[in-house]
Amino acid sequence: MTEKSTCLAFAADQASRQRLEKWLGSLGHELIWVADLNQLHSHPAVEYSQLLFVHVANQSALESCRILRTHLSTALIPQVAVVDSDQWRMAAYEAGMDAVFLTTAQSQDIQAQLDALLVRRYFLQQGMAQQIKAAEQGRVQVRNVFSRYVSPQVVDRLLTGSTDIIQGDIGQKLNASVLFADMRGFTAVAEQLSATQVFELLNEFFALLTSVAVQHAGTVFNMAGDSLMVGFGVPVPQADASARSIRAACEMQAGFVSLAEQWTQRYGVETGLGIGINHGEVIAGNIGSAQYMSYTLIGDTVNIAARLSQRARAGEVLFTRGLQQSLELSGVELAVPVISLPPLTLRGRSNPIDIYCVPTDSRIELPV
Repeated sequence: MTEKSTCLAFAADQASRQRLEKWLGSLGHELIWVADLNQLHSHPAVEYSQLLFVHVANQSALESCRILRTHLSTALIPQVAVVDSDQWRMAAYEAGMDAVFLTTAQSQDIQAQLDALLVRRYFLQQGMAQQIKAAEQGRVQVRNVFSRYVSPQVVDRLLTGSTDIIQGDIGQKLNASVLFADMRGFTAVAEQLSATQVFELLNEFFALLTSVAVQHAGTVFNMAGDSLMVGFGVPVPQADASARSIRAACEMQAGFVSLAEQWTQRYGVETGLGIGINHGEVIAGNIGSAQYMSYTLIGDTVNIAARLSQRARAGEVLFTRGLQQSLELSGVELAVPVISLPPLTLRGRSNPIDIYCVPTDSRIELPV
């Protein structure tokens, strides 16, 4: 080699080692001898060694070299076999060694082939480094783009190739808490303000709600008009999903009070926030066509949560008996009071359902 290199070397017996050491020493290599080929992948010199020299005199040595190809730390190290006969020279080539030399070979011939091996390894390492860098940049780009639309849990599953999202058209059945947050008085607001002002108002509205949802490990599934749908315990199961949904709802209501006051001062409008939550079985998956897909939740649990949010007054958090039972089973104690309300018949349903409420001082009557 044109430059001195650190190389690993192995010989099964002392005589072979001395012969190999003399033969390689003339080429100017710094040799590090390995006692056991089977342990080479964990040898501390692997990280900076450029070549592996092996005296091949039996099938065991060749088999060990094949195994080294399967270890990430040794797969790229060029393997050079030194043999005593043409029989072992052919066996070494058949085993996939990168270069094979008889102990009678001339040093100048060896030098040229080893230089070619090192050049090939250099370009291979450079190419892999560029691929790794490009892959990491791609991961960062995917995370930056998708984090604007879905929760960090969904992004992580996309990046790790989780089949329940990538093949979400099959649908994933699980228990989850579903929260719908709906702005009260929005129709009147849209009539009073310009389209630009409504656009700015909605951006502030969703920025607040999605921020709270993500802080409580919720997944934002849908933003439509003035309504937001958030799932807890999906796609990653959460034992305390029901408690997370209640805490997020209370924090949304608290944050919205300040935001609504700002809008009153800025635009002269009055708005409120109604929230409905339900807990039960849902299907999470991709809905749509080959051209456009949306990762979302479907099921009766979702429908009830949506209907409940429409019945909630401004400043009110309504939730079902299903959520209350989930809270009791999880054993999580909430820091907010909960009161039971009279059964309520939701639009599109024939039977009333038991509902509960987180009491608030800011509850007011506003038209949808």
